[in-house]
Amino acid sequence: MRAVAVLAVFANHLFDWPSGGFVGVDVFFVLSGFFITGLLIRDRTTKRELPFRDFYVRRVKRILPSALLVLTVTVIGSYLLFPATRAKSTLIDALYAAVFASNFRFQAVGADYFQQGQPPSPLQHYWSLSIEEQFYFVWPALLALIFTLTQGLSRSKKKSTRQWGLFGAMSVIVLASFGWALFLSARNPNSAYFSTFTRVWELGVGAMVAIAGPWLVRIPSSIRPVLAYLGLAGVVGSLFLIDSTVQFPAPWAALPVLSTALVVASFHGAEVRGMPLLTNKVAGYLGDTSYTLYLWHWPVIILLLSVIPKGPFFYGAAVALALGLTVVTYRFYEDPIRKSHWLLSHPETEKQRRLTGSPLAWGIIGGVAATLIVMTISFTQYADKISAAQEQSRSAVQKDQTQSTTSTPAAEKADRCFGAPAMVTPGCVQRNPDVPLQPSIDEFANDKGSQLECFHMVIPGQNDSGDEQLQPCEYGYNGPDATRIALIGDSHAAAFLPALVPILDANKWRLTTYLGTGCHFADPAPAECQGQMPQVEAEILAKHYDLVLVTNFNQHLQPERYQKAWAPVAAAGSRIAVVLDNPQTSEEALACLTRVSVGGDDTGGCGTPRAEALPRADSLAAAAQLVPDTTLIDLTRYYCTAERCPSVIGNVIVYRDFKRDPNNAAYGNSHTTAVFASTLAGPVEEGLRRALGARPDGPP
Repeated sequence: MRAVAVLAVFANHLFDWPSGGFVGVDVFFVLSGFFITGLLIRDRTTKRELPFRDFYVRRVKRILPSALLVLTVTVIGSYLLFPATRAKSTLIDALYAAVFASNFRFQAVGADYFQQGQPPSPLQHYWSLSIEEQFYFVWPALLALIFTLTQGLSRSKKKSTRQWGLFGAMSVIVLASFGWALFLSARNPNSAYFSTFTRVWELGVGAMVAIAGPWLVRIPSSIRPVLAYLGLAGVVGSLFLIDSTVQFPAPWAALPVLSTALVVASFHGAEVRGMPLLTNKVAGYLGDTSYTLYLWHWPVIILLLSVIPKGPFFYGAAVALALGLTVVTYRFYEDPIRKSHWLLSHPETEKQRRLTGSPLAWGIIGGVAATLIVMTISFTQYADKISAAQEQSRSAVQKDQTQSTTSTPAAEKADRCFGAPAMVTPGCVQRNPDVPLQPSIDEFANDKGSQLECFHMVIPGQNDSGDEQLQPCEYGYNGPDATRIALIGDSHAAAFLPALVPILDANKWRLTTYLGTGCHFADPAPAECQGQMPQVEAEILAKHYDLVLVTNFNQHLQPERYQKAWAPVAAAGSRIAVVLDNPQTSEEALACLTRVSVGGDDTGGCGTPRAEALPRADSLAAAAQLVPDTTLIDLTRYYCTAERCPSVIGNVIVYRDFKRDPNNAAYGNSHTTAVFASTLAGPVEEGLRRALGARPDGPP
């Protein structure tokens, strides 16, 4: 079963097939809970005690050597192949993984909306290892407590009561964890996926099978293969029935979990017969090396993508590298350490103690190392917060300076070959290798400018009740004769701010923003902003803005929903302008930017086919046709040619992230860099002046 699990995960991560291959992790959870609980019960039965030291020594020898080796190699590889920002993030991921806290790290990263579109960490798969080790820290102690409480029963005729006590205790844990998983999977899928408390029921099911061992021996031999094949069919079925759109881990993880438990239970306490698919030599070797292969496969895939684009050669190289590293690591490193007497009390090791150190000494070293790692994580996070605060202050100063020094229209000041204007200016090249990219390869993923200053970010399970209202922010000219503009939208509207701020003072425009997660100016708005949008609508009507500017991610809402929200504003006398959403990029286009190249700068060749970048019509355009006198501002020609949408335009990197739609692989969400957005100021200025009824060359 371990072979089935690791191959399913590997295939899913490498080929995106089968769709539910990621449930191989859930199979591992069941097997881990079964094997560890069985081991503890056997130790307690044969030795009349739970030898905690020996248990954790075995865990250290089995888990740590290969885990730390892969962490070290991956961090080194990331600093050689990744941009600086991503390499640093990988180092932080490694520190969390080293103290078995990866799931908390990735739970926090996944909850950060503006980090969700970044490329995955090469160490993201360590989250499952962290959950297993957290289970191992708690379960032996709980098992010992149950044995202690039922000690008197073991000396009486009610020995089965102890077994029922163990089974009952784990049943309570399983039911409580599964119930919490059901609740959190519906409310906050990201947290549910990485949470220890929503996953422990899976290990608990395996533990229950181990506890039920004396009862399972009574299963008739004739039906054992039938039960095993039924369980195997359930696991295989889950690989194709489950995908990223289902509610997970509960209830859907129950299918692979219970199916795996059925396979394990079918031959518990009996010789395995009639199961050649699981007992052949290849399956046996893959099962033995499954842990090592699991550790190596994901860093190989992610690091290799920074060198080779996806294709036949990439897939072949990834398989060869992952399997090769697995064989070498297992044969010459992991297995010898596991079979050695290191850290064990053994006569042959006494002579080596002066060289290798006692288990106590190694324990102290491990404790000190863990403390230093935690301190490093804390210090790094604190330093990042200080840096972010300083960057926000610098952005605010730059914003004020930009507003105070801008006195001529942006179209007159812009370098026509820098950024977006290069797409429509004859003679401009999109990428000159002799000119530095802006933002740099090291910084483009974090090039957000000051767009987060007044953005209401909805975090599922924390502030999604709708009670918190949007906090408007104001920019630009503040004189009594100012033309007042309201900007309403989501994170794409926030990313659009650098195109607006530089043109406000010169035109005597005052901009007020209403920005938040899912805040489309529609009725009804998307779920994330339904609690806030009525307040926004009321304020827009009350303040009688000269122009209401609408832009947002193309979520393909029905145009009538926008019309319903816009019509009262237009009837009240405000003009409405709509900026169509930016085209989307792709994972490959972003990977192309950071891919290691030999012989020169190849970023000019990175891009996305136009049909892929614009997979569907923007429903904002259809909505604009439904509300009279609405101005449509279409900037697509500044992003795309007739065939493709480059990743670099006028020596400026266009996009900073990409998040694929889990419900439809053809769609995705991309945000522009602040630098590129700022180069759109000229055409945006022209569009707003047109919306306000101004002459192209004069004040409104």
